[in-house]
Amino acid sequence: MSDTPDNESNLYSYTQSYAHLITERHAMVKPHTHHPYQLGASLYMPATRQDIWQVIKRDKLPKINSIIICLEDAVSHSDVELALERLQTLLNTWHEHSDTINEPSRVGLESDLGTQQPTRPLVFVRPRNPMMLQQLADYPHIDLLDGFVMPKVDMYSLSNWRMVCQNLSDDQLLMPTLETAALFNPHHNQELAIAFKEAFNQPVFALRIGGNDLFATLRLRRPRNSIIYDTPIGTLAYQLLGCFVPHGFYLSAPVFEYLDQPMLFMQELSRDVSLGLVGKTVIHPSQIALVQQAYCVPMSMLDEAQAILHSEAKAVFKFNNTMLEPATHRAWATEIVNRAEVFGTINNSSNEFNSRLQA
Repeated sequence: MSDTPDNESNLYSYTQSYAHLITERHAMVKPHTHHPYQLGASLYMPATRQDIWQVIKRDKLPKINSIIICLEDAVSHSDVELALERLQTLLNTWHEHSDTINEPSRVGLESDLGTQQPTRPLVFVRPRNPMMLQQLADYPHIDLLDGFVMPKVDMYSLSNWRMVCQNLSDDQLLMPTLETAALFNPHHNQELAIAFKEAFNQPVFALRIGGNDLFATLRLRRPRNSIIYDTPIGTLAYQLLGCFVPHGFYLSAPVFEYLDQPMLFMQELSRDVSLGLVGKTVIHPSQIALVQQAYCVPMSMLDEAQAILHSEAKAVFKFNNTMLEPATHRAWATEIVNRAEVFGTINNSSNEFNSRLQA
């Protein structure tokens, strides 16, 4: 008879089973054409604006990675009908010129890998609620969009979002936003991570961390002189990474709203990148270049990643005065290569972003 108490034995069995469950469900993440790193700098644009078509065809903001046409917080209740009308007008215009606006291929902006600028940014729409998404699903030419950002998704609202998404094309990408009080419950988040695997026919492209809404649940606002990782929402961000990434999901970084704090913005960007967050919401064009610079891959890092992924790599070897172990470093190396394909590379000695950060 085992000397292990029954309760400890049961706990061990449960842990083993749960680890196996994560492995199985990790393999269930639906593949998609684009890599989430293509989000890069994501600019929210109120749907009431009349220059969105100029951004899509790159007459304006030619370097932007992705845009999110907002029908939620960026549009007042009294302007909702106007915003919907302008979105339909945009879709009609896009359809008329669809032969000149190709799909955004998976390539970078200014890369040393020989890639070229995408023909247009990724384009998403953020509806106010599931009922509005149901309405949008019937819009002519709605399939031109790359996908939708779904606000305030948790276990309480998931079934409503799931139902309306059945009316969307299976090729469109979904980005649920994690921004409600329920996200502070780790048990809820484990349930949500598993539920996301089976909820939609469409790929879950990335999960967006809604920083400002999460601050609001604590009756707080982001401090002016701190990066988000020095706040309670930063602690939650680490927990969300630990919960959702092992299930195969990517997360994107929350907005930084203080335009007069570029150095603090860069410090936060550095942390975003180091944590594997795939992009960052921006609120002003001046933030776009800083995001893209932060995500550029140093050549020495790309060299290490390619050495790890080499078909003849040894089990453990020394490279750049560092021990590399493909068995444990392969996932990291794959993401570094993906990042370099989108943002390009930079020589370590001429890394302007890090130089400014350390000044």
